[in-house]
Amino acid sequence: MTQQEWFMIKHAVTGRGLANSKSDSLSYRYQKEGTGFMFIVTGLDQEAIDHIMALRHELNVFRFVQRKDQPLVKHWYYVQGDQVQYDGPSHTLTIYANSEIRYVPEDYFAD
Repeated sequence: MTQQEWFMIKHAVTGRGLANSKSDSLSYRYQKEGTGFMFIVTGLDQEAIDHIMALRHELNVFRFVQRKDQPLVKHWYYVQGDQVQYDGPSHTLTIYANSEIRYVPEDYFAD
């Protein structure tokens, strides 16, 4: 394994998972966009889209990066609801996050 990466959308208040690239058949692209970060997601079913859009004011996005012989790095992005858009004809969800917290989870595990 040289690098593995996966993506999750969660409800910030309850922690409920709304989308996960490891278990759902979705595709995503991630890119820096100005001072923030943009995620473009396709392949979500309508039920997932409905939940995400209903909770768009309370979302967190996570990106996990695992590189060979290195610890897992977790990127946590805070999303503002007005920065979540869904385009029905193209079945594309666009999420813009304006902040990122990057950390290594194993640094916080107790021995």
